[in-house]
Amino acid sequence: MTLDIGRVNASPRVEAGSEREHLQRLVDLDAIRQLVSMYPILVDSHDLEHVVALFAEDATFHRAGHVHAGREELHRFFAQIMDTYSMMVHTGHQHVVDLAPGATVAVGVQMGHGELELAGQRVVAAYRYDDEYRCVEGRWLFARRQMRYQYFSSHDALGQSLSGRQRVRLPGAEPREAEIPEELPSYRHARAARGERV
Repeated sequence: MTLDIGRVNASPRVEAGSEREHLQRLVDLDAIRQLVSMYPILVDSHDLEHVVALFAEDATFHRAGHVHAGREELHRFFAQIMDTYSMMVHTGHQHVVDLAPGATVAVGVQMGHGELELAGQRVVAAYRYDDEYRCVEGRWLFARRQMRYQYFSSHDALGQSLSGRQRVRLPGAEPREAEIPEELPSYRHARAARGERV
């Protein structure tokens, strides 16, 4: 599933007899937004059990070329994240959701920033989540969550991390390529249209 940009801000006519379906869509949208808002609160609070419970049993989390599948593996992944970063502050920004009336699955995109402590240093990141959500027994959960970075760097190296493709620069690791915006089809198309190498 992909986000339908032409549909997320559409305002469908509410015809007589369809009011309940449209009301349910608004309730579902709010539940999805609550899900997405709870995620950084629980991650930053190191509330491992409740973070994992935000994901469907067969959910996947994609980050840095790795896929973590199912709640058991997600539990190990988030435990490792919480052990690595003793202090985390995630701030969500824009969040859009594509949800059709009556649907039990949806997709969304959220942008955000993070400040974390790593090996005694402050590191900062700008990231994008591409999500798939699923309603399971009356609760909206993450079915798939992909995290991609615009940059991820120590505070001191931030100036170097805003240019070039190698914008992931963490203490003690070799720089690696950031994924956003270079992996986005719209970005690649715009670069190609200007005659730039993609």
